[in-house]
Amino acid sequence: MDLCFKSFAALFLLVAAASCAPTGHTLQDACGDVRSSSLELNHVARTVSKEARNGSKDVTDFSTALVWMEAKDMCDPETLRQKPTTCLGKILNVLTRYISAVERVAGFQSCSEFVSKVKPAMQNLHKDMNKCVKTRTGTNHQMDSHTSKEETHDIERWQEELLCHYTMDRLFSFSILSARVFAVGDPAHHAEGSAQKCM
Repeated sequence: MDLCFKSFAALFLLVAAASCAPTGHTLQDACGDVRSSSLELNHVARTVSKEARNGSKDVTDFSTALVWMEAKDMCDPETLRQKPTTCLGKILNVLTRYISAVERVAGFQSCSEFVSKVKPAMQNLHKDMNKCVKTRTGTNHQMDSHTSKEETHDIERWQEELLCHYTMDRLFSFSILSARVFAVGDPAHHAEGSAQKCM
């Protein structure tokens, strides 16, 4: 009887200890880093976008291979709680494309200063996003250059400043979305009332 009680007590302690183990803690940490790096990129991109524009109201539309975030990317709060991998993967893909776009305008004399300010924040977010996506999906995203032949055609000198503005403005818009998605850390752990924390 004593042996049966000890076996039961040992089994109970083992089950109790296992149920108290921090499940998903590494996952939260991996995606939690993205919060600070996305906010950092948003702050830097906002500043750089304003500096690059320098009060100019000139706008133009460029045909680029930048990938856009769309409603079908499932970055809404409910889907982020239930199945965040689609949105996370798309944000990482778009970020990788923006890194390529920023590298492209880095060669412009009018833009190199802005690129040097924003590039470290972009690379930091890419590193953190890659870690988060890898933890969630088990796959590692390689940062390849996505600059196509169409994008590398010669830009007229007078277009360089406009393309710099365009790229920095689009990067700032993207940074707003990514900062909003990660404003309260890992999207899979957003609570129902977490939207107020983001405003």
